[in-house]
Amino acid sequence: MLRFIYLYRNLTRNIPRTFMTCAAVALPIIIYVLSTAVIDGLNQFLDNSAKQLRLVTMHKTSFINPLPAGYRAKIESLDPTKKRITSVCGMRWIGGKIQDFPMPLSTLAVDVDTYPATFPDENLSAEEIAAWNRDRRALVVGAATARQLGWKVGDRVTINPSIPPYSPLEFNVVSTAPLAKDFVTNFFRMDYLEEELKKVSAPEGWTPDGWVSFFFVKCGTHADMDYFRMAIDELFARSPDETKTQDEKSFMTEFITQFFDLPTNLTILAGVTIFVALMAAANTMSMNIRDRLNEIATLKSLGFGPTTIFGLIQFESLALCSIGGFIGAALPYIAFNHTPLRNFTVPLIQALDVRMIVCLESLVIAFAIGVLAAAWPAWTGIRLKVVTALRNLE
Repeated sequence: MLRFIYLYRNLTRNIPRTFMTCAAVALPIIIYVLSTAVIDGLNQFLDNSAKQLRLVTMHKTSFINPLPAGYRAKIESLDPTKKRITSVCGMRWIGGKIQDFPMPLSTLAVDVDTYPATFPDENLSAEEIAAWNRDRRALVVGAATARQLGWKVGDRVTINPSIPPYSPLEFNVVSTAPLAKDFVTNFFRMDYLEEELKKVSAPEGWTPDGWVSFFFVKCGTHADMDYFRMAIDELFARSPDETKTQDEKSFMTEFITQFFDLPTNLTILAGVTIFVALMAAANTMSMNIRDRLNEIATLKSLGFGPTTIFGLIQFESLALCSIGGFIGAALPYIAFNHTPLRNFTVPLIQALDVRMIVCLESLVIAFAIGVLAAAWPAWTGIRLKVVTALRNLE
């Protein structure tokens, strides 16, 4: 009981220092929890891509360079039975922006006839597919995008493309894809894009139609994917527009990392902040022990052994870091599970899934910070000579 009273007195002796130390631990824990949630969400998205048995064929130089739309028929000719290559869908990225909405959109024009078969994970109903085939202005909106913009089936919306000639395009929302695995991407018909682009004056040297950004190739089995990954590239080898074909997960990973390697950078950020928390806690414990050298010397003179001194210092450090760790783990868990922030979206992720297991891991990290932060101060306390410390009272 006396040890707990001593601990309480130490923690409340310098309230600002205690508060700042807890905050210095809580903030890195918050960053760790949120970073882990984002990385987990991206991994789930990529794992879903791996299950779809799709290849992506793009220009060998870069996915920024387009490919001829006629490549689709040549890819389909590799399997006349349509059993090993079940469908091929050409896609053209236009990005997109909405007036008075700061976030850019992810919008793609796709081949109208093969889109539903190539992307069964969109889980479109028969009625939605019928509306898609019937309406040349049809737009399938990602569930998270629809929620952010307040769009619903039947709405007429306008998207400003992010590519030349930047002519606004009007669409009719036929689905918000509530069961889709991709929560943010919007899809519309390629024939509508080409018709609209022919109506406007394109910049010199820019071809409005006959090109796609890449092809998604739906295969029957993993063995078919392995075979056609090489066969497609061999088909277009030594042509003016050579190709690079890879599985969808590899393509999406490359796409994400080429612009900003989010998983790696978040991991580095979390590691750096945890190290800063360790330094802050260690600095606090060092100052606490330096301020109380005479008290420790008195305890030792009264017969308290090294184990007790070590335990008191470690217990104080663990208490500080555990409080900070609990706050840092609880705040994001509550915020993203039980407040309106649960609808907050991240690119490629519908919502941050802050899992309890991650929060428990963060508490273990906070505990480890407490142990390491007190290691040197505790060792100093054990080695402290009573006579030397008490002489400072003079």
